[in-house]
This record gives sequence, structure tokens and C-alpha cells, in this order.
Amino acid sequence: MSDKIEPKAGKRLSDDSAAYEQAQTQGLQADDPLAAIKALRLGQLAVCRLKSEDEMQAMRDELESRETDEAASKE
Repeated sequence: MSDKIEPKAGKRLSDDSAAYEQAQTQGLQADDPLAAIKALRLGQLAVCRLKSEDEMQAMRDELESRETDEAASKE
């Protein structure tokens, strides 16, 4: 058995530490769960707004077709 530490593992650890420290000094966080949740909720909101817009357009189209049918029947 040998007590040697693999140099690659030690180098990788120091590289990860350096990357984390650099991200912290720049004000960035490697794993920001709040940012991920915010992005998810914004995506859901966008889908909801598009769906609502489509539903409103369908209602407007239906009202227009009813008005057109009523106007045609009066003539």
C-alpha cells in the first residue's frame, strides 16, 4: 500500500476552490437556488400569460361572430 495522494485529485480540488473563490469575488454564485426558482416561475408566468391571451382572443372572436350573425339576421 502506498500513502501517495494522486496529484490529479489534489489539483482538481484546488481548481474547484479557485473557481468558487473567483465566482464569489465577482458576486456570482455557482448554485443559486433562488435564481433557479425565479427563472422557473417567470417561465410559468409567460406560459400563463400566453394561454390567457389566446383565451381572450377566442372570446373576442366568438363575440364578433355573434354580432356578425345578429346583423345578418336583421337584414
